[in-house]
Amino acid sequence: MEEQKTLFIDYSKCIGCETCEAVCRFLYDTPRIAMSRTIDGEIVPLYCQHCEKAACQRVCKRGAIHRDAQGAVLHDPMKCRGCETKDCLIACPYAAFFATCKGVAVAKCDLCKKRRAEGLHPACVEMCPCDAIKFIDRTAIASLKTEASEEAFKRVMAHIRPKKFVD
Repeated sequence: MEEQKTLFIDYSKCIGCETCEAVCRFLYDTPRIAMSRTIDGEIVPLYCQHCEKAACQRVCKRGAIHRDAQGAVLHDPMKCRGCETKDCLIACPYAAFFATCKGVAVAKCDLCKKRRAEGLHPACVEMCPCDAIKFIDRTAIASLKTEASEEAFKRVMAHIRPKKFVD
């Protein structure tokens, strides 16, 4: 079985420069990672965490969301067409689906599927100036977490889902 790869963003290292969103916009027109300003004024990237048990995949009635061999949760816009509920947007605990007005209903990170097919890492990982974004095997996430990264992650989650994550 192949490694199950995902992104890990250490929000304690992120400087809110928006490079990840800019490179994603350059590659995809509609970025699959988006910057958001928290109520504390922090600018943070929201991104798909390619969950092992992806809620977006469970709620998709059209089968438009699936997992590839490397563990990336992918969205097939051809199967998604016409969905009026956009349950995936609501189901994602990380606010990682983005409604679009560019011919497809929603967009999300695919871990730069085309780049990965060429042996490259996702563009946001390669362009991050502060090394806050990692493309790693899912099992390595725990080894990258620090007290600072955990605290920063909690602040971001409180911004995304305030009622669920407020202490």
